[in-house]
Amino acid sequence: MSQSMPRPGNTLLATGFVADLPEEGTTFPSAGGNSGDPRVQAVYWRCIVALFASARFTNPEQRLALFSNVSPPVVDGHDIGAVLTRYGVELRRVPLTARLAPGATSAWGNVLYFHDIMTDLAQREDSELRIAVLDSDVLVTGSLQPLFALLDTCEFAGYVVGQTGPGDVVNGLSIGEMDNIARALGAKGDDVAEHFGGELFLTSVSAWKAHRALFDGMLRDAMAGAGPASGIITEEHIFTIAFAVLRGKVASANHLIKRIWTSPRYNTAVPGDEYLLMWHLPAEKRYGLRDFYRALRRQCFPRNMDGAALRTLAMTCCGVPNKGLGKVLHDGLRQGAAKAGLYK
Repeated sequence: MSQSMPRPGNTLLATGFVADLPEEGTTFPSAGGNSGDPRVQAVYWRCIVALFASARFTNPEQRLALFSNVSPPVVDGHDIGAVLTRYGVELRRVPLTARLAPGATSAWGNVLYFHDIMTDLAQREDSELRIAVLDSDVLVTGSLQPLFALLDTCEFAGYVVGQTGPGDVVNGLSIGEMDNIARALGAKGDDVAEHFGGELFLTSVSAWKAHRALFDGMLRDAMAGAGPASGIITEEHIFTIAFAVLRGKVASANHLIKRIWTSPRYNTAVPGDEYLLMWHLPAEKRYGLRDFYRALRRQCFPRNMDGAALRTLAMTCCGVPNKGLGKVLHDGLRQGAAKAGLYK
C-alpha cells in the first residue's frame, strides 16, 4: 500500500439510498416513519444534498458518488438529481439485491445495500481506488485526506461505538452474540469483538476483493436465515463481525468522526466536536440537517462556501456542541408536531 497521501482522483466518497416501495417498507425510527413513505424518503434526500454539499465545499477536487435504486426525485420543488449534479456527484443506479426475507425484520430493512455498492465498485473501478461509504446524515467539515490516509497502514477502517458491553443488544444481536459468530467464522484472540457502527465503511477495491468472501458468506446466511450469521439484520452487525475476524487489518477512525446525538433526552455533543472532520447526526435528520438543506436552498445551492461559514452554519443548525435557544424552541415545536402526525 502507498505511503503517500492519496490523490483525490483515486479516492471516492459515497453514500447509498434505497427508495422502498410501500410493500417493501420497514420502520426507520430516526427518520420518523416507514421507508416506503415518500415523506420519509424526502428526509433522506435532503440529508444527501447536505452531505455532498458539505463535502464539495471542503474538498473541491474530491470524487463523490450517490448509489441508489432510483433516480433522484423532485423534493420541495427542486430536482434533486440536478442539485447533486451541480455539486459534481456521480449518480449510479444500482438495484438492491442484499435484502432480507420478508418479515425478517420490522426496522432498517434495506441497510445491507453497502454490499451492492461495493460489488458495483469492484466490477467497475481500479483496484487501488480508496472508498469511504458514509451514512447520508453526516456533514463533512474539512479535508478528507486524513481519512483516506488511514488505508496506508490498514485494509479497512470504521467507527467504534464506545461503551457497548458484551451483553448490550444492537438491533437484535448482542455484542457477545456477534463475537460468537465472528469466532465461528475464524476470529482469534481473547478480546471481545468491538462494536463498529454503520456510519463509515472505509476500504479499497483491492482489499474488498481480497476479503469479500467473508462478507459474501455472512450476507448469504442473513438472506437465507440459516448458518452461523443467520441472525444478521444490519450493516452494523456485518462490520462488527467482519472486523473481529480481520483484527489487525482494521483501523479506528474515531479521531475523525463521531456519532453525535443531539436529542433532548440523549445528547453526547461536547466542546471540540465541532472540529471533527465528520459529524454523524442521527437525531438531526428531520431538524438540523433539514435546516442546513434549507439554508443551501435559500442561497440557490451555492457551489462554494468558506470553511468557517460552513462550520458556523452547521453548528447553528445542528446544535454542535451546544444548542442555542432558537434551535431548542424550533425543534420543540417540530417534535410536538411530529408526535401529532403533522410533521415529517
